[in-house]
Amino acid sequence: MAGNLGKAIKFARSPQGRKVLMEAIRVARSEEGKKLIAQARKVATTPEGKRLLAQAREQAKQFVKTPGTAADEIDRAEAWQKVRDRFNGGKRP
Repeated sequence: MAGNLGKAIKFARSPQGRKVLMEAIRVARSEEGKKLIAQARKVATTPEGKRLLAQAREQAKQFVKTPGTAADEIDRAEAWQKVRDRFNGGKRP
């Protein structure tokens, strides 16, 4: 997942990324944004909210597993790391 974090940081440093972040911060600081965040926190702790969050996680996992996405890159990176470990005489700690 470090690759995804790197991509997020790279996007945040771009002009488009800065615009998106500034808009998100502006909305979150508004009175309506604060109300929405508080409401989301309350809903997330209910059984219904937990069920919805679990469904969202499963949907995200299925979305990431599509061919040609970051999941393939992660699998490929792990495979190469295993090869490197074999040549270096063992597994990483």
